[in-house]
Amino acid sequence: MGVMIVCAAGDIHGALDRLYADVLDFEASLGVRFEWVLHVGDFGVWPDPSRIDGATRKHEGAGDFPAWWAERRPAPRRTVFIKGNHEDFVWLDAQADPQVLPGLFYLRNGKRLDLTDGEHGLVVGGLGGCFGPSDYGRPSKQLQSYAKRHYTRDEIDALIASGRIDVLLVHDAPAGVRFERHRRGAGYVSEAAGLDDLLRSTRPRVCFFGHHHSRFDAAVDGVPCVGLNKVRMPGNLVAVEFDERGRGWSILGEWPARRPL
Repeated sequence: MGVMIVCAAGDIHGALDRLYADVLDFEASLGVRFEWVLHVGDFGVWPDPSRIDGATRKHEGAGDFPAWWAERRPAPRRTVFIKGNHEDFVWLDAQADPQVLPGLFYLRNGKRLDLTDGEHGLVVGGLGGCFGPSDYGRPSKQLQSYAKRHYTRDEIDALIASGRIDVLLVHDAPAGVRFERHRRGAGYVSEAAGLDDLLRSTRPRVCFFGHHHSRFDAAVDGVPCVGLNKVRMPGNLVAVEFDERGRGWSILGEWPARRPL
């Protein structure tokens, strides 16, 4: 496996042109071509702009995703995304084909995807959405409408049972991750139950998350966890190189670069 890019772009709200412009500029700065873009949710999937939620309406609305969908526009780089807590969840659930646009793949909760299709392929697992205490213990099939923004315990169990995972994509921060700076106050500790169990059980090489709008490094039971910022903010895009035959990985760079503290 060569180079991969992982981008949070939380609160992207359909700003796909902006996202991929940054991806291509990042490529040029490193002198590489990214094989995959992995996205940790809030991709801004709103094919019908009349269905956007309140938070999306306060920002940039449905953005350019409706135009991409109408034109069946291909992604400039092959992209895998999980759901965040601001998408058209009913529409996503109705898609029979995970490739919703050419080169754009939706990774459902509890599922895996082999990016290389080889004997030593790189496997990505996905668990999107945020933690909702009232929905966590319910069967995922019972969640309706906006409740689909939450992940459930049965989805976690399905992903644990699915087999090896090299890269874990989650939207919320695993329980126990502590933020020195956070919009809820300094020292905020994530309460996203079950994501810590998922890490302990699957032991991925690395876990990437978004949702908290902060470029952040942490670890849960020895598993590296990389928090990614929202679109156009420092640390929104992180380029990663993986050793396909081993468990090694390294960060090649970030875009935009983080400002010195």
